[in-house]
Parts: sequence; structure tokens; C-alpha cells
Amino acid sequence: MMRSATLAEPYEKQYSDIELLKRFWRYLREYKTQLLFIIVGILAFAVVTILPPIMVQNAFDALVAGEAWTAVSPYAIGYVLLSLGTWLMQVVLSIIVVKVTQRVIKNIQMETYVSLQEHDIMFFDKQATGQIMSRVTNDSQELTDMLNVVAQFIANFFILVAVVGWMFIVNWKLTFVTMGMVPFVFGVAILFRAITRRTSGKWREAIGEVNASFQESVSGISVAKAFRREKRSKEEFEIINEATFQHAKNRAFAVMGIWPLMDGISVLGVFVITLFGSWQILGGMTSPSVILLFLLLLNRFLYPLIRVASQISTIQSGFAAMERIFSMIDAEIEILNPNNPVLKDLGGHILFEDVYQQYEPDTPVLKGINLEINPGDSIAIVGHTGAGKTTIASLLMRFYDINKGAIKIDGIDIRDYDMHKLRSQIGLVSQDVFLFSGTVLDNIKYGNPKSTKKQVQEVINIVAAQEFIDALPNGLKTEIGERGKGLSAGQRQMVSFARTLLADPKILILDEATAAVDAYTEWKIQEALEKLLADRTSIVIAHRLTTIKNSDRIIVLDQGEIVEEGNHDGLMAKKGLYSELYETYFKHQSAEWISEISDVFTD
Repeated sequence: MMRSATLAEPYEKQYSDIELLKRFWRYLREYKTQLLFIIVGILAFAVVTILPPIMVQNAFDALVAGEAWTAVSPYAIGYVLLSLGTWLMQVVLSIIVVKVTQRVIKNIQMETYVSLQEHDIMFFDKQATGQIMSRVTNDSQELTDMLNVVAQFIANFFILVAVVGWMFIVNWKLTFVTMGMVPFVFGVAILFRAITRRTSGKWREAIGEVNASFQESVSGISVAKAFRREKRSKEEFEIINEATFQHAKNRAFAVMGIWPLMDGISVLGVFVITLFGSWQILGGMTSPSVILLFLLLLNRFLYPLIRVASQISTIQSGFAAMERIFSMIDAEIEILNPNNPVLKDLGGHILFEDVYQQYEPDTPVLKGINLEINPGDSIAIVGHTGAGKTTIASLLMRFYDINKGAIKIDGIDIRDYDMHKLRSQIGLVSQDVFLFSGTVLDNIKYGNPKSTKKQVQEVINIVAAQEFIDALPNGLKTEIGERGKGLSAGQRQMVSFARTLLADPKILILDEATAAVDAYTEWKIQEALEKLLADRTSIVIAHRLTTIKNSDRIIVLDQGEIVEEGNHDGLMAKKGLYSELYETYFKHQSAEWISEISDVFTD
């Protein structure tokens, strides 16, 4: 199903501008030397930028005085040289600004990536992948644009100060008349400021919705085609895309709509200076060259003023992006390492003590689970869908913290263990195998990158993967796509088994690990499973009868509670839920049933 365009994003946090600036300074302060050079360069540029109009004024005075052209030529040459110098200064400053900007963005993206690695599974349960990618990519680009604008903003501000200062020196009355345009410029800027901050935030959220829809559509394209949902999916995306268009249009108006108003203020400025200057000339209070100077300086006054005013809008847009990135980085992490974590190796004794768990209020998933698993034992957990089987595995891996009760390994609450040490000793193989882009070898060595070639070959042999690896174009060096594209479900599962076995966990969880594997492939890896489970404490959540019957004990879950416990024969004799599950799910996998069916068709 397509995502709603109005779906609210979790983990949002509001920051004041001061908080954002303080936070941002943390990234900037390691580049103090470059920042000092930039500021000095900007100050020099601000002073130099007012010299060309002064040269034009002096040249005009020389012409009016009837001097020879040789008196004007130094001003003309100086004008050209200064223009070249300011251009060169701009190039050097721009290069330094770009370098600092890109390094800051790199550091922010690195911190964002690290924070995503540390966030709880609950974060990803609630946050769409497209929304996360929008913040990592689109908002980072918005932040890059803002950083470039900030440098321009500072430069324009100092140019404005230099120009206004010189205007006051030359003619303070005409300066006050010129300054009369400032309230109009900043009035427009303030008007657009709030609009831009609000519209940019909504626009970024809308882009996240588009990204999420694209990601969901691509991931589920086969399902959409199978159910002939292409037309309906297109209609649903049109709704999301239209909402994004509206937000983009509003933002564009806020960012660009300021310029026509500013152009009108510029025309007004020329009119006022010309009119008031003419009155001063006629009254003998100033000279025509001063009016010429003010008209030339007007661009150097209004342009930085307009840029300062308009750049406030762009900076606000960047602040909105910064707010979205920081709110994702600062999302509360609930699963934390203890202050003094236990770092001991696991022995494999597991104890569930009155464990309750719920993900949503008043919707319990587990209710008072009491379960003891001795070191080296293999237990199978069965039950209808939604009975809480996978939740037991997730809690043991400490992907979530339990709401009530305790889970202990070797007598120690798992919340007291070092989280990384704990997970490194628990292997998880699930039905939905995730392989990363790269080679088959990279994926096998994922949990143990330092493993030797001999160790890799051993686990390949154990999980019976050599045959299919030999059939690949480049064997272990064969590149596979995202999520293991290029391999069959059974091949991906065998790579997953090899990856887990190479990590050598003390406790092993198989969460319906063979559910997606065909009977022939399961037969091939059944021996591998026995070797994988040997000398390990294992919890097997299974749909396969062979795996269940080979377990030391079978735990039957129903609506979050343990309702039966025992071996296959004992539970079948009880004629309870397990017997019902056997008749529903498992019986057709048994050799006896297959023999009976064969006899029927033979007869």
C-alpha cells in the first residue's frame, strides 16, 4: 500500500535558532584558521569594492575641470586592476569556503550515519526508509547551499557597512535619504522569513514522502504487478506528487518572490537619489560627481542589502534542513549499554522470568513467559502467526527491552551485558535473508572479516554451498546486488548460514530460517543445520517438521503464552494445540504422509 502524503514523521524535535547555531559551531570550530582567513579576506574585499566608484568620481571631476586624458588614465587603469584583484580575491575565498563547507557536510553526514547505526530497531519500525534518505541526502544538500550563502551573507554585510560608511563621509544628508529604503527591504525580508522556514520544512517532508513511495514501489514491484496494481499505484503516487508540487511551489514563491519586490525598491532608490541630488546641486550643496558616486554606490548598497535580506530566507531554509537532520541524530536511544557492562563470554544457559512485552499500548505480545533453556539444548518454538515467536528472538538479541520481567543468560540479566559483546555471541538466521552489495565472499565474512581462507572454506563445506558457488561466474568473487539479487532464495539462505557459522556464536536463533527454502535445498542443508546447532544453545522458530522433531524440546505458543511444552510424541499424545498445528502445518512434510499419498496415487 502506498504511503499517505499526510503521514506524520516521528522523532521530530524543535530547536531555536540559537540552539541550531551553537550546535553548528561544533562542526565549524575545528576550521578556525580557515575561518579567520575567510573573515580577513571578506573585510579586505569590502574595503576594495568601494574604490572603483571613487575612481570613477575622481575621473569625472578631472574631466569637468578640463584636464587632459592623461589625468584620467590612471583611474581607468586602476579601475581595471582593482576589478581583476577583486575577482581573484573572490575566486580564492570561494575555494576556501567550498572546502570548509564540504568538510563540515562530510562530518555531519558521518555523524548522521553513525547515529543511524546506533538507533534502536524501534526507530526504523516507525521511520520510512525514504524519509531517512531524504534527510541524509536532500537536507544535506540544502545545508550545503545554506553554508555557501552564509559566506556570501557575511561578505555582503561588510560591503554594506563599508559602502554606508563612505556615503556618510561624502554626503550624510543624501545617505539618510538612501537609507530610507532599508525599512522597505527588511520589511519584505521579515515577511518572507517565516514563510520560507515553514514552507521549506513542509517541502522537505513532502520530498521524503516521494522518496518513500519510490522506494516502496521499487521494492514491491513484483507484488504490484501480480495484483495488477500499477494503475492504482500510479493514482496514489499522483496524490503524493501533487502535494509535493504544491509545497515546492510555495517554497519557490517564498525564496524567489522577494526579488521582484526588491527590483522595485532599487528603481525607487535611483529615483529618490536623482531627485534629491538634483535639488542639492541646484542649491549649491553638492557637486554632480557626488550624485554620480551615489548612483554608482547604489548598486553596491542595494545589492548587498537585497542579498542580505533575501539570504535570510535561504538561511532559514537551511535552518529547517539542519533541524530535520539534528532531530534524526538526536532521536532518543532507548536500548543503552549499562554504565558497567558485563563482558564475559556466554555459557548458553537462558532463563525467561515472567516476561511481558508489548509494542503498542494495551496490545500485549508476550504474557508471562517463563522458560529455561540449558546450555547446548535445542528448543523449537511453534505457534500460529502472531503468537509471539519472533518477539522472543528479538528480545533475546536485545533489539527491544522487555516491558516487565527479566531475561537472563548464565544468571545475568541481558540488560547488564555489554550490548555489542552480547550480540556478537548470538547468531540470528531469519527467513528474510539480507545480503549486502558486494561479493559472495564479502557477505560470508561479514560477521568475521578477519577469518582465513581455510575457515571460509570449512563453513562453505559444512553448509553444502560449494556446488552453487562453483556454478557462479566468478565463484566467491561473484558480485551480487542489493539484498542478494542474482542468487536464489536457497542460495541466499546458504550464504546466511555460512555467515552465521563463521561468526561462531554460542547461542543460535533460527527464525523460520528454512521457510523460504524448497524441499531439495532443505534436504541438502539439513545436515548443515545439525552441524550448525551442535554444541550450541539454539532456539528454532520453524515451519519444517524435520527441524522441530530433532529438537530437544518443543515450546508451543498461543497468543503470547506458553500453552504446551514437551517432545513431539508427548505433545501429539495430548491432542492439544501442537497436534492441531501438526495436522495443519507439519503433517504433509512427514515421510509417513508422503508414503500414504504415494500409495493413493499408485493405487
